[in-house]
Amino acid sequence: MLAAVMITVAACAEPEVDNGTDNGTIQPEKVDPGTDPGTDPIPGEGDELDCPNPPTVGTVDMTALTGYGAGVTGGEGGKVLHFNSGKALQTWLLARTKTEKSGDHNPVTIWLSGTFKPDDGRDFSEAHPWFDVKDVSNLSFIGTDSFVMDRIGIFCVRAKNIVIRNINFQQPKANNGADAVSMQDCDGVWVDHCTFTSLNQTKDYEDGSTDITHGSKNVTVSWCRYIKTQKSCLVGHSNSQSGDTQITATFHHNWFEGSSSRHPRVRFGKVHVYNNYFDGNTTYGVGSAYGAKVLVEYNYFDGVQLPTDICTYPAKESGESNLQGSVAGYLWATQDILVNRPAKAKDPYPLTNIKYEKYNGSTITPLTYADFKPSYDYTVTAAADVPAVVKAGAGYGKLGFTEAPVAVNNGGITEFDGTDPNPENPDQGDEDDPGQPGGQDDGSAHTYTLSMQSKALVQTKDGAAGASYFDASTSVADFSKDYSGSFTIDGTTYSQGIKMDSKGYVNFTTSAQYTTTVRFYAARRKADATSACMQLVPASGDPTVFDVTPHDTYLDSGEITLEKGAAYTIKQKSGEQAVILVIVKETE
Repeated sequence: MLAAVMITVAACAEPEVDNGTDNGTIQPEKVDPGTDPGTDPIPGEGDELDCPNPPTVGTVDMTALTGYGAGVTGGEGGKVLHFNSGKALQTWLLARTKTEKSGDHNPVTIWLSGTFKPDDGRDFSEAHPWFDVKDVSNLSFIGTDSFVMDRIGIFCVRAKNIVIRNINFQQPKANNGADAVSMQDCDGVWVDHCTFTSLNQTKDYEDGSTDITHGSKNVTVSWCRYIKTQKSCLVGHSNSQSGDTQITATFHHNWFEGSSSRHPRVRFGKVHVYNNYFDGNTTYGVGSAYGAKVLVEYNYFDGVQLPTDICTYPAKESGESNLQGSVAGYLWATQDILVNRPAKAKDPYPLTNIKYEKYNGSTITPLTYADFKPSYDYTVTAAADVPAVVKAGAGYGKLGFTEAPVAVNNGGITEFDGTDPNPENPDQGDEDDPGQPGGQDDGSAHTYTLSMQSKALVQTKDGAAGASYFDASTSVADFSKDYSGSFTIDGTTYSQGIKMDSKGYVNFTTSAQYTTTVRFYAARRKADATSACMQLVPASGDPTVFDVTPHDTYLDSGEITLEKGAAYTIKQKSGEQAVILVIVKETE
């Protein structure tokens, strides 16, 4: 396992940020990289770093394919079909899988018109709102300007040389893990000039908009618009999916408009993020974890509280990252513009101006710009021009595809069969970002609890075990001989708790819809820890501190009303303690 591999590297030239003192005029600011106990700053910290062979700044052709997906042709040069029936499309795709197994890989361009609904996809059921693009190759899916994917998506599995362009995706409900576009074990995919719109900004009601997982590679996502999407672009399935090291993806000229997180959120892979417009994102911009290498350059961040995030310590104190997991990623940010810094944003801003050389005694060789820069050639839009250029060009309806070049033929399909004999589902239950706003809403209010029993974390939702509302440190129950004994709370006796030392934490995110309160109980583990204090820390704002004394009693925080749709952490401030019970209650 990697040992918290993280180096955040200062920009090749000083990043431009809005200092908040010049009515929006952009001024260069050099951010103090800071230090952290137990770590040594990289030699030369604060010096301007060289960027050999920077990209050319100029006019970018919004119809051209660049990035890791360069070379994707889809159905170019082949047969042209035109579908206005989703059931016919699903039937045709299943037949295509069979013909490809027989050796037919001829290119096909598929034009789409009308409106496709959630029950048009697999097995014609809203339980599986997606079209199966599985074990196929050399296909282009192109929407006419009036076409709508109404709460249904495209699921690509072991697909090669695929183009998805000019499609208006109304985000599907996350039934069986449904995404708008999902890729697993794919090679060569171009997603271009699509719009992804969240219809319900409730956490976990919708899943990913453009997810790239299970080793998918040579992917470009360009000129797309994401409107209030909650989990925009997951790259790398989970913390244990080390095969995702082969992922390569480029995100450029995308408009992330009021979206929440994952722009993208990367594990293991190598990803290039340039010329994107980050417009008022509510949780974080770009995230890197588990040794991923993410180059973030020539982007424009407007009103983004956390432009970049790195999982986890030493980039942040344990438990304070929005990205779940214990191993950090690499992220190099350069030539980005940041304006309208939110008042609650924390220093350092942006986060990527912290650099570390050592962690847990293991020396890490500092990386350079060359370690992140892709080998392909590309031209960039000047960062200052990104908002205007991206707004003018991103999303469906910008390519002039008002009509399909051929009449509707539905691929010759007259009888429908949506049943996949060997079905696979998009990822579900993958490790999430605890800092995402919105809570666990599913249309009704709930009560969640967290405690420790038999050295295992136990979560309940409305009294039933098996919930996943809280993210807690993995410290085992550890009530030492100095612990004063069991405590009975509301008729239940607790003899174990979650150890709260410098690495202990409990994270949760409140509902965006309901009024939420928290009440937690904690106890001192050692009698001589007279300064023991716990704290409730919001993602932004000041913490509330609680004194955990005397030793033979427990702390009761009392019921505390919380902000809607906000992330909170319960953690130690001083002294070793244990969290006995946490209760989060939602009310109308």
